[in-house]
Amino acid sequence: MKTKKNLFLTLIACSTVLLSACSEDNGPNTHNGKIPEQVVEAFNSQYPEASNVSWSVENDYAVASFDMPEAKSAEAGKNKAWYQIDNAQWAMSDMDIPYNLLPEAVKTAFEATEYAQAPWRVDNEVDVITRHGYDETIYVIETEKHENGVETEAELYYTVDGILVNLVIDAEKDNDHSDMLPQTKPSDIMAWINRHYPDARIIEIDREDGGIEVDLIHGGLKHEIVFTASQQWLYTKTEYEHRHLDMIEQTVLDALKQSEYYTGDHNIDDIDRYETAAGDTFYCFELETRFDDDIEIYISIDGEILSGRPSLGHDSGTAVDEDIASFIAQKYPGAVITGKDHDDGYIEIEIRHDNTEKEVYFNGRHEWIYTKWEISIHRLPQEIKDVIEAAGYSLLQIDDDDIDVIETADKLIYEVEVETHGDDVKLIIENGVIVNVIRD
Repeated sequence: MKTKKNLFLTLIACSTVLLSACSEDNGPNTHNGKIPEQVVEAFNSQYPEASNVSWSVENDYAVASFDMPEAKSAEAGKNKAWYQIDNAQWAMSDMDIPYNLLPEAVKTAFEATEYAQAPWRVDNEVDVITRHGYDETIYVIETEKHENGVETEAELYYTVDGILVNLVIDAEKDNDHSDMLPQTKPSDIMAWINRHYPDARIIEIDREDGGIEVDLIHGGLKHEIVFTASQQWLYTKTEYEHRHLDMIEQTVLDALKQSEYYTGDHNIDDIDRYETAAGDTFYCFELETRFDDDIEIYISIDGEILSGRPSLGHDSGTAVDEDIASFIAQKYPGAVITGKDHDDGYIEIEIRHDNTEKEVYFNGRHEWIYTKWEISIHRLPQEIKDVIEAAGYSLLQIDDDDIDVIETADKLIYEVEVETHGDDVKLIIENGVIVNVIRD
């Protein structure tokens, strides 16, 4: 989701060092004496209490790793600071603090999430990220769980006032958050933001193949604003929580309550509001269904339940990392990327492939997790129909609107809802075998 900054290297004296992506500190604590004196002076001025300092070079940055007094640092050797080699400008610091020193607003927000509850286990150290040109301090809480032999890690990113701005599942190991190094703020985009969101707090500017995404805080809400590569606004997505329901138009809430999938505010998972350059304004409500699935309900600003999500106008401007785009091109030849989103910490890429809308999911390491799409009963393979009938169910009982296909590296899964005379059931069929029957 993020790209590293690539600046022109201008310091001739250090060019040999800079051309290596990253070198180990195998000599004096100034990287064999090749870190410019002005960089060392800038660091010493900023962190006079630092000890056990070692240096490395990452692209065009000199990076200091160091310890701080126990009162300020939870674990030795995990603090880092980045400086531009050519001018000694401080760029970013990633400092460790104990969990109990978090701002109360951050602790309160985090502890209200599932990631603070069993089976999740919270790391005692929290990363505190500050960056040049960005007023916002970001707190990164790490947590992990072990279930069914699988280890899952999560990173939650909060502002000082407890607003969740990012959630990443299975990020890179030993992530030093160098992907958050500050980027140049495009002038046209910043002028647009200043007009529409005065006094906004910029969280991140993300340049990827095909577009630019700006994440910011305004009015106590997180906004994701997407622009084309030529800095033309495409759409804005605003994230709401349950506590923000009173900020949503009553006509929209009334329409939501008419949906067959709405059973109360408790089954609302996520709420997003979209505004597009084409003039559309609508909401997306993600609801938990009776089989613990999620379904998205789209409602226009005037209270009309829509048949699907309106176009965001960015089929040719979706910002997607190059490695993800390359995987999709190989896995699904001829596919067109039509959208990008984030779902519970995963990167969700929407594609159109073989005349079918599909959702492709990746973790924080950009590893493919699974792909999901819907089919009608007419496209259900005959061998799957035979399995269903052999289990005593009639094909006439199958809900044609609720057949999902999930593809993983080693499985092809069909989830088929069957309307029986008693409780309705969902059949989970993996590689041609019914492995689970979920009852309503």
